[in-house]
Amino acid sequence: MFRIGVLELASTCGVIVLAIIIPLIVTRGYARLNKRLKNIEKKIDKKKE
Repeated sequence: MFRIGVLELASTCGVIVLAIIIPLIVTRGYARLNKRLKNIEKKIDKKKE
């Protein structure tokens, strides 16, 4: 059996959590940006009519 240090365990868990959380944050950001752009496009289309 090999011993795992507390720092090694914490850093491994931290990397795994970041690998999951960062893509979620990025996709949410893109979704918000896309929503804003669609709203702006709708406003512009209404003003043109």
